[in-house]
Amino acid sequence: MTGQLRYTRDELLADHAYVGRIERNGVLFHGGYDATGTYLPPRSLHRAPAIAAWTAQLQANGHPSTVIDTGAVTRAFVPNAEQAKMLLRNGATGAMTRILTLIGVVEGFGNDGIKLIPTIDLHQHIVEPIDDTCVGHLFNGLLEAHGNDEAGRDEEAGHDQMWFAVRDAALADPPVTLDMFHELPIAPPPGYSGPARPAPEAISVGSMLNEMRDDVAPELQLLVRAMVQILVIELLAYHTFAWASDVLGDPSCSHDAAFARTTIDHIRADEDLHVGYLQCALAELATMTVRSPGGGTVRGSELVVAASRSALDNQTGARFDRVLVYRLAQVRAELDAHPDGRRLTAEFDALANHPAEALA
Repeated sequence: MTGQLRYTRDELLADHAYVGRIERNGVLFHGGYDATGTYLPPRSLHRAPAIAAWTAQLQANGHPSTVIDTGAVTRAFVPNAEQAKMLLRNGATGAMTRILTLIGVVEGFGNDGIKLIPTIDLHQHIVEPIDDTCVGHLFNGLLEAHGNDEAGRDEEAGHDQMWFAVRDAALADPPVTLDMFHELPIAPPPGYSGPARPAPEAISVGSMLNEMRDDVAPELQLLVRAMVQILVIELLAYHTFAWASDVLGDPSCSHDAAFARTTIDHIRADEDLHVGYLQCALAELATMTVRSPGGGTVRGSELVVAASRSALDNQTGARFDRVLVYRLAQVRAELDAHPDGRRLTAEFDALANHPAEALA
């Protein structure tokens, strides 16, 4: 059985009637608590059951409800948890400050990046009826809610400010310098004027326009590619959550472990909604038929499979190797300036799970 399948924009953006809200240092975070103290993600009053209903509808019709398996997106975080904890216990907070700053900055790109996706009438591009599907609600609240989650809305802070709060709480308000905004794995969206600077191999909007098909509307191809790329990034983020929760939730190296762990758990709960609707919408599209501008049709699965393969390939090779080299170079520079740097370097390398994680 599936539940309600059609929603208005206002319904998909609606919040629960929270009993408690979350605030730190005068900043109000999105989401809140119910009467039992359970965290409720923002804009989830109808969004969560809607995603569940659309997913159940796919499954009831005998279709897969995901397009990328979580196991297909794996990556060891560097420095690993034990290396990071060792650094923090010895007062070497620079590398960790840099990593958490970049995470927050990239989260803040979410809203601007989603706004760059051109609004299109999907009824004109898809043969099958879509009013009762997740696809049919992408431009009627789902994409907007996702962007609001990442960068906040009105007076409520989103994931960018939440990550900065985790950084400042766990690391006791560490100094943040301009160079910590450099070498981002994702390029700032067009129109950005802040201090962030992308790495040479950073994913950009322009890279999604390469090798476009002639038989499918370019705006639809961009939508599919953007959604798949965002999905892969969201799946990779689960590894970041686990690493950050382990490190910053450890009282032996975190100044406010309880706040850090709880806030990361809240962000992870929010991201579950993002992964849920992206998987569902793309899985739906894979069962549908796309109209070609010149007449004829194309199977939606062709677009989804090609975009998924490209997005997964983007997470390996030179781009990942450069991120690894950059992070280790920052740790090496910090320990070179540390009064006990030689000992800490040896300890860091001894905690490496494989040679690529070592400084020597």
